[in-house]
Amino acid sequence: MKKVKIIIVVMAIFCFTLPASAQKALKLDVNYNYSIPLSGFKSDLVSNGSPRGFKAGLMYSFTDRLDGGLSFGFQDYYQKYPRTIYKLSKTQQISAVLSNSIQTTPVILKAKYFLTPNTFVKPYISLGAGANVVDFKQYFGEFPSSQTNVGFLAEGGVGVMIPFKKTASSGINIGSTYDYAPYKKNGYKDLNSVNFQAGVVIELR
Repeated sequence: MKKVKIIIVVMAIFCFTLPASAQKALKLDVNYNYSIPLSGFKSDLVSNGSPRGFKAGLMYSFTDRLDGGLSFGFQDYYQKYPRTIYKLSKTQQISAVLSNSIQTTPVILKAKYFLTPNTFVKPYISLGAGANVVDFKQYFGEFPSSQTNVGFLAEGGVGVMIPFKKTASSGINIGSTYDYAPYKKNGYKDLNSVNFQAGVVIELR
């Protein structure tokens, strides 16, 4: 949670240091996020979907089609496996219940392109890239190990924005993203996931 608070402070500073003329075009995106692990993430670490997450961002409307800005999120993954024998090294084995607890905090630069900006329902595509802070805790029974790393994350998405009224910049957001997140630690491959969002877009004045 400390990392999330630091990111919020950084975003607030970013907001207030923009030129006054740009403040009127700023929009705050706040979304609930449900995440489903994919590929190596699902097979090696966590197969359960995670309902514990959100994505948010400060976006500036450069044109009626293009928004850009800073986005961040938080997701909490957890998986507990039944007791079995795990090989720790060539000469050491342990019989234990294995638990994986992973928290990710991505911070990315993001662009959103509206395909039909003059319609009431506004479909869009999005792209983003930046850093991914990963807190990984693994428990073999009562014996924990933990590490924190910063890696790369790229995001691609699709969605629709439905304004509260025809000419409004505020409205409801529904979308989905694919997160590409390499994670080359302890023999693991990645933390890739597909995500589903629902939330609101609020124009800041």
